[in-house]
Amino acid sequence: MALALLSIDVLAGSVQVFPSGPSVPENLLHIELRLPMPLSRALDMRHVTLLDAAGQVLPGALLDLPLPSADGRRLTLLLHPGRVKSGLVAHEQLGLALKAGDSVTLRIDDPALGPALRKTWQVTAADRAAPEPARWRIAAPRAGSAAALVVRLDAPVSASGEGLMAVRGPDGLRLAGRPQLLDAETGWRFVPAQPWVAGRHSLMVHPDLEDAAGNRACALFEMRGNSHQACGEGQALPFEVKP
Repeated sequence: MALALLSIDVLAGSVQVFPSGPSVPENLLHIELRLPMPLSRALDMRHVTLLDAAGQVLPGALLDLPLPSADGRRLTLLLHPGRVKSGLVAHEQLGLALKAGDSVTLRIDDPALGPALRKTWQVTAADRAAPEPARWRIAAPRAGSAAALVVRLDAPVSASGEGLMAVRGPDGLRLAGRPQLLDAETGWRFVPAQPWVAGRHSLMVHPDLEDAAGNRACALFEMRGNSHQACGEGQALPFEVKP
């Protein structure tokens, strides 16, 4: 797996779009934008649309509720949860906005973001599998180096997952450093602020880590009450930094 920066096929004024890969599941729950700086005003959702393969707007696909991060550098666009989650009225009456086998394009032409932005994905079958950190593969560096720790995930995670993983050192304290998602959110790398020391470390996975369909390790988005279910304290994945 390449260790280069994420390959984003849409880059308009340094706005990055996630999922960054070529495909999304038909039960996609959220799209995330990473901004070079906070917007001067709220994103105008009248200028945010999802288009089908024919270029027609998919009506009622997105909620009119962009969610900014605390620093204003990230925006989350929610697909209508009632259409995504089976058993709800909107799902039964309208069905999923995305259909496996089709393509879908995000178009944003709000001047607040600068040049118009487009990102196209192929739509795949629904994702009904939770992230499984126990299946992740950790490539540990050697002690004394400042090389990156690289983690290969079992499946793509949400872009917000970048900050929901951390490294705990042999002393039990969190290590300072720079995290980064790789390869369409299927990998994670961590460059420490100080050289590695020998000993037993742990990759700490926050319980809120989820994929783009809203599935968390402890609960699928499809599960009743998943939106409110707590996932305990997350998971700790041990690894050894050798001399």
